[in-house]
Amino acid sequence: MIQGVIFDVDGTLFDSLSMWERVDQLYLDRKGIKATPEISRQLFHLPLEKGALFIKNKFHLKEDVDTIMKEIMHISRDMYLNEVPVKKGVLSVLNYFQEKHIPMTVATSNNKELVKTAFHRHHMGHYFKDILTSDEIGRGKNEPDIYLKACQKMHVSPENTLVFEDALHALKTVKTAGFRSVGCFDAYSIQDQPQIKRLADHYVVEMDEILKEIKE
Repeated sequence: MIQGVIFDVDGTLFDSLSMWERVDQLYLDRKGIKATPEISRQLFHLPLEKGALFIKNKFHLKEDVDTIMKEIMHISRDMYLNEVPVKKGVLSVLNYFQEKHIPMTVATSNNKELVKTAFHRHHMGHYFKDILTSDEIGRGKNEPDIYLKACQKMHVSPENTLVFEDALHALKTVKTAGFRSVGCFDAYSIQDQPQIKRLADHYVVEMDEILKEIKE
């Protein structure tokens, strides 16, 4: 029985993963530096502060880490405010769980203020009990801490909690920790889709496909 639901943000609720590559490119372009695909891949897996430190050290920038972070945040906030779309089927799923009075929490590696910006634009904040971030928890999604904390917030157990994730490493974590999982297709991780299909308890291309399965 589903008593609580946890959602990832980028690649799950929002079609935003490719945006981060553009953020890196725009920032580095402004510094007269060409962003290569390899640099973008390395930055993609880093939280904001570590990404800023990587850029500073890699390109020997004179700006301090805080300044780099602020500039990246400014570019990112503009994109979340004006460009990033909600993925297909998301609102139907959120409405379903809300109507069933099943609590929902966000677990993200993203910055909380950016998530709030996107939620404000799409009028989505009221669906969620809380927004938890990896930075606040102090551990990434290779560890179950952020998901377990979300369970505590909702007063539910992992075995009764459904987790929506698009990232293979995150799905491995929730599987090991005893959660029920929904693997969400995202074109940015197309190479991982066969493994995600095998690993997740459910697999969806558009999120509202899950409704047929959980209603049966």
